Amino acid sequence: MKFITKILPFAFIGIFSCSDGQLKTDLQIAKAELEKTKQELTNCSSQLADVLNTPDQRILTANKLFVDGNFSGARKEYEEIKSKFTDTEYAKTAIKQIVAMDKKIEKRRVEAEKQRAEELRKKALGFKVLKPSSTVKFGDLTVKFEKVWTGKRWSFDDYGSRYKLRDATRGNKHVLARIRISSESKNPKLPPVLAYQFFDGKLILLGTLGYEFRRWKDYGSFLGNYADYGNDFAHSKTIPFNLGYETSEDNLKTGRVYVVMKKTGCFNRENKDFGNPEVQYTMGICTPKSSLEVSDFDNDYVLIKTL
Repeated sequence: MKFITKILPFAFIGIFSCSDGQLKTDLQIAKAELEKTKQELTNCSSQLADVLNTPDQRILTANKLFVDGNFSGARKEYEEIKSKFTDTEYAKTAIKQIVAMDKKIEKRRVEAEKQRAEELRKKALGFKVLKPSSTVKFGDLTVKFEKVWTGKRWSFDDYGSRYKLRDATRGNKHVLARIRISSESKNPKLPPVLAYQFFDGKLILLGTLGYEFRRWKDYGSFLGNYADYGNDFAHSKTIPFNLGYETSEDNLKTGRVYVVMKKTGCFNRENKDFGNPEVQYTMGICTPKSSLEVSDFDNDYVLIKTL
């Protein structure tokens, strides 16, 4: 037993010595494999760089930068192609593209200057630069303004022998408009016609004109006993309306009133629960701006008339 006890420690030492040697060998192999992989990766990177740096590929890269509007990046690529591949077709292509790019940059510069000049002109002239329109087309609608004026009396719903009147209260007047709307749709939403007052270089919103039918075929159609297809876009392409908005006479005296149309549909056809006629156009969400500047008339707003 004593002999076995003395041998065992030496046996363990031998085992651990063999294990350490194997670990070192495995480590060296792993390091060699890693170095080999690194070298292969370096070679692949070099090959990829060579592929990406071919003149054909660089021309494609420069052209894409040009098309995307990255002129500084495109110019850098073209200049490098021109210097690296001198007296080749690639250099000639790069030179042509640089010339084309310079022309495009100059065109943009000229257009930007014209736009700035136009903005300055509009600012200097103010709302005088706007031209009134009697006919406005947008979407499926054509809106023709036959007459725009101010008055004490707003008439509508003419059915032959009678018609409705709405008189402004004391000290007030109506802003009135007689229009015809043509629609390609059978149930269009109608645009808001707005009254603005000029004040301190801007147009301040007074209010929105309401829609009323101008006329009915007869008293029976007015009462709703039968349909009047002349007041239904599902049957008639064009319908006449009389519009009105009541405001203080002081508003009409203290500054010019601008009648404006917003190119959006927000008045909806609805059936009334009480009263005649049984159908009407009521205002939905029109969201007109509370104040307008000249630039607002570039897109969404149209001047109809100045009163």
